[in-house]
Amino acid sequence: MKYTLKTLVVCLLAGVVVAGCATTGTRVSDEDMIKGTVMNLKTALETLDIDMLMDTFSDDFYHPEVGTKEDGRDLLQMAMDAGYADDGEVYLDDMEIVMGDDGTATVYPIDLSGPPGSVSVELVLKKEADGWFIIDVHPDGM
Repeated sequence: MKYTLKTLVVCLLAGVVVAGCATTGTRVSDEDMIKGTVMNLKTALETLDIDMLMDTFSDDFYHPEVGTKEDGRDLLQMAMDAGYADDGEVYLDDMEIVMGDDGTATVYPIDLSGPPGSVSVELVLKKEADGWFIIDVHPDGM
């Protein structure tokens, strides 16, 4: 096979770029990981995917009025079965992420809208080995 100089130069440059990417690595920022978790939450709520929704929560989740992650799952499943999440939408347009000094982050507002009404919530997340996960939820007015 005969290669032109141009082909060899393009291949060489492509190899340098790929090697450079592999050796320097690309680190995903905490803010981007948090945004990913929130996007998964949005998708799960809008598609009524309880398993995907629960994957956004830490095993350490606890809320005084809800209980543990498993208690929350039961409560969310009942709400979905009752139709409270049907035609629901999640708005992230005004969302702000604030990193805490204690290794947590807050995300607010997450605006939820559906047949029963609308509410804004604040999420509290913590970083774990696999990313950022929700450990608490604070709805406005509660």
